[in-house]
Amino acid sequence: MKIALLDLNHTTCGIHTITAPLGIGLISIYAKKNVDPNLDIKLFKEADKVLKTLESWVPDAVGIAQYSWNSELNLYAAKLIKDINPNCVIVAGGPNLELDAKKKHQFLKSHDYLDICVSYDGEIPFAEIIKRLLSGESISSIRKSPPAGTYSLDSKGGALMESPDKPPRLNSLDVFGPIYAGGVFDEFLKDDYHPFVQTHRGCPFTCAFCHTSNRYYKPALFLSPEIFRKDMEYLGKFFAKRHDITLYIANTNMSFFPQDFEIAKIIREVQDKYDWPEFIDVNSGKNPQKLLEMLSIIKFNPSLALQTLTPQVLENIKRRNLSFEEYCTFQQEVLRKTDGISNTELILSLPGETKESFLETLRRVMNSGVQWISIYTLMNLKGTPLASEEFAEKYSHVINHRIVPRQFSVINGQKIFDTEEVIIGTKYMSFEDYIYLRGVSFIVDAFFGSAELIPLKRFLLQHHIDIADWIFNIYGRISEFPDLKRDYDNFMMETREELFPTREKLIEFYNQDKNFNDLIKGIKGDNLLRKYKCIILSENYDSYLKLAIEEAGKLIREKLSKEKTDKLIDNLENYLSTRNMGRVLSGQNISEKKHIKLFYDIPQWLKHADSNKLLEEFEGSYSYNVVFSADSKRGFDNFMNMNKDRNLSLQILYRDGGIKNLWPDWIKEN
Repeated sequence: MKIALLDLNHTTCGIHTITAPLGIGLISIYAKKNVDPNLDIKLFKEADKVLKTLESWVPDAVGIAQYSWNSELNLYAAKLIKDINPNCVIVAGGPNLELDAKKKHQFLKSHDYLDICVSYDGEIPFAEIIKRLLSGESISSIRKSPPAGTYSLDSKGGALMESPDKPPRLNSLDVFGPIYAGGVFDEFLKDDYHPFVQTHRGCPFTCAFCHTSNRYYKPALFLSPEIFRKDMEYLGKFFAKRHDITLYIANTNMSFFPQDFEIAKIIREVQDKYDWPEFIDVNSGKNPQKLLEMLSIIKFNPSLALQTLTPQVLENIKRRNLSFEEYCTFQQEVLRKTDGISNTELILSLPGETKESFLETLRRVMNSGVQWISIYTLMNLKGTPLASEEFAEKYSHVINHRIVPRQFSVINGQKIFDTEEVIIGTKYMSFEDYIYLRGVSFIVDAFFGSAELIPLKRFLLQHHIDIADWIFNIYGRISEFPDLKRDYDNFMMETREELFPTREKLIEFYNQDKNFNDLIKGIKGDNLLRKYKCIILSENYDSYLKLAIEEAGKLIREKLSKEKTDKLIDNLENYLSTRNMGRVLSGQNISEKKHIKLFYDIPQWLKHADSNKLLEEFEGSYSYNVVFSADSKRGFDNFMNMNKDRNLSLQILYRDGGIKNLWPDWIKEN
């Protein structure tokens, strides 16, 4: 039997997911282990490779992953295959499927080329479907009596058919064995896809906006350190000294469980042995002490997601946060003990949140010591409690539709769009409140959330300056800087224009050639926070820095003398001016040394183990040569190629703070 498993990327404007296709890879491994090791299974991440393969190899069965960013693309590819081979069995699975019976029925009726859908984890149900097909059972028979954890429509009457049995779950992640050492992902690794490793599956929390709030995902499943070590040893050899390849870890709460520390120690051993991975991308746990212990073993950007600090909103979404006092203590410890960029997450328009309560949360968080705040618009994700009719009615959700950033394609002349539902208003927050807070979010992301200004924020915090005052003062002066005002106005205009009342209206609009061409050019359909943060920092850095420095100086003068303030601020501005990567992007000669004289030793101040030590204590006369190292230039070029699209790569570089690894070196003169 020939089986195709699809987890496709839109590739018209860069690559959205640069990781190996972990989910479908695990489906493949499990099927070969539990059905037949000789199954002819091919994995696909790119639509053009699907089309090329279909010229000589047509599958008998297809499994498609349904994620919010590629559902429509995978569905379209599945339909193409069904048209070529009407007898091909199409199975859909993944988190972007409905759990409500009525919505399940509607979905299958409108996608009649699909045979079966999988509600939860897909390994066991997909293997069971293949096993029954190999035994000679017809697909109509399977649809009439689908395996546990799946649903379908009766081929004759069109009624929704679901097994009454409990959806099956694995006992352990060890059932797969070493997944990378087994070679299933080699072709993707050779194409510079980044490795994605699952160390645990499931989540102990019940947040209403998240798929893993479902009781099905409890308790968590774990991967044993012994198996993880085999995969890491394989990957270490494969990517030795490859600093452009990140290790992605599927773990929603790294440091939460004791097993996580064994995993971390193995990663550190591989780092020491192979000089890889330099960068690790993983979601961190919610216990500050455990997370700090984890950060002493391996380095990554720690995140303690809050979503909101409003008690009633937390109750509405069935979420518990650690105390804000614990949170603030953790942020101070991160600043003192690590060089990572700490991050937190807030969600705009949660049920019960008002404009005023969101601003209060934002103010408190900005003053906590955290270095970067990710502010998301609330998504109406299929299969989550929040997406239920009950939630929508109770909180009067206003739902609009927009393109998932850059997620569109043209296949055989057909335009395909993946879209998302966003909640842009509730009974507590009007649409105009939402728009205002999006504008605030942009300023917070660009100024508070930039790695470039971390030294300035540190300086302000040491002098007990209200960081929120600094940011809101910047917000109030944007109009005084024409280039910054233009960027802000364009962001606000596009924030309104990206929203459509229905998916049908969105598709009608973007099917027009002019509008579709605007998508391709990046004029429309991008992540707006990411896009305009990148524009400000790469094109208008001088104005950006001037505004940030001026507002910092005003607040510091309330604490120190004007003479002292001016000297400190001038030195900080001089230091931060070298972080203008726009020079690199515009092709200016960066190989020349730049000689800079400082009256405060800012590089040493930043490196000092005690983050509470004041910059004023480093007063003197210091001469530095500022140069771009060969490693920096090489790292920059590597990163620009990472997502197969220069603009997207640059946006991600600024968004994640990775730009800090590419700034010039400061070499003190003797």
